[in-house]
Amino acid sequence: MHAGDIAEVFTVGGVDPIPFRLINIGRDSYTRNQADALPEGKKWSHRRDAKGFLWSSNLVDALNPEFLRLISPGARKVPTEDRYDGVRTTRYDGSIEVGGLGTRQAGVYYSERKGASAGGRMTWKLWLGPDRLPRRFQAEIVDEPYGQEERADAERMNVLYSGWRKPARTVAPPEKLVVESNRLAVRITL
Repeated sequence: MHAGDIAEVFTVGGVDPIPFRLINIGRDSYTRNQADALPEGKKWSHRRDAKGFLWSSNLVDALNPEFLRLISPGARKVPTEDRYDGVRTTRYDGSIEVGGLGTRQAGVYYSERKGASAGGRMTWKLWLGPDRLPRRFQAEIVDEPYGQEERADAERMNVLYSGWRKPARTVAPPEKLVVESNRLAVRITL
């Protein structure tokens, strides 16, 4: 069973940063987001089998074997004295073009072939510990221009990995703080 606990802060335009948290346990996804109009006393919404929230094999993620296979051929070792999670690391840098890019709550996803979404370029850095486990991953992802305005979006990721070889436990929020997402009122802001 796949489980994960992700905390992010979104910043879009001139809007204040918006904290977001996602807990996935198997097919169940719990989200905490200030943008949701939750009933009094509820802090989390729950969805089952929500494709956009679930981990998949085409996510830009240093723990994803498919993504590592994609970026490895162009990787170059960079001398550095960096330390993360208490250990000395080796850094690898690279850049790759992909046919499609997009986002969902589980993260940024890619496609090697052109599809409905615009492709783009990914410039990345990966720090590995002496045990070859990731300690840090950074990426700048720039979409190809699209739409009438010929806009090109950019997204930056900075992920720190720690606590290797320590037990990890992902726990669902207390039931009394959770509401089913199909019971939420939709909040539209224009």
